Amino acid sequence: MKKIRIAIGSNDGENIVPTHMGMAEYFYIYDLHENGESYFVGRRENTSPDEEGKHGMQKKMEACLEIFDDADVIMGRKISPNFINISAQTAFQPLVTDVDEISDIIIRALKKFDEIYELIEQRKAGDRTKDIPEI
Repeated sequence: MKKIRIAIGSNDGENIVPTHMGMAEYFYIYDLHENGESYFVGRRENTSPDEEGKHGMQKKMEACLEIFDDADVIMGRKISPNFINISAQTAFQPLVTDVDEISDIIIRALKKFDEIYELIEQRKAGDRTKDIPEI
């Protein structure tokens, strides 16, 4: 069965962080399955360094990616400089959303499962783009 592992930045476990993903206190990890089921995998503390007032620090991006290195997708509210770098340079598929509640994000992602899965497969094959889809 096909599966997507998604990382969502949140301070409270209920809503996505409204700022850049890397500023979240925690990353909530979920597994989404092609049959429409989803499972909470765990909460991981964001131990990445502060950006000292400047977004897009390489060191912060690398530290965040290590925290959720088993994810396929990272979900954010905003396209940050590091989201663009991640999209162009890594196998992670960044996505943005205008939805606040994590439960609603999961529902929306499950509805677009096949589309997201295809993006992940393209990235694994080396086809990387700076485009960051919105779901």
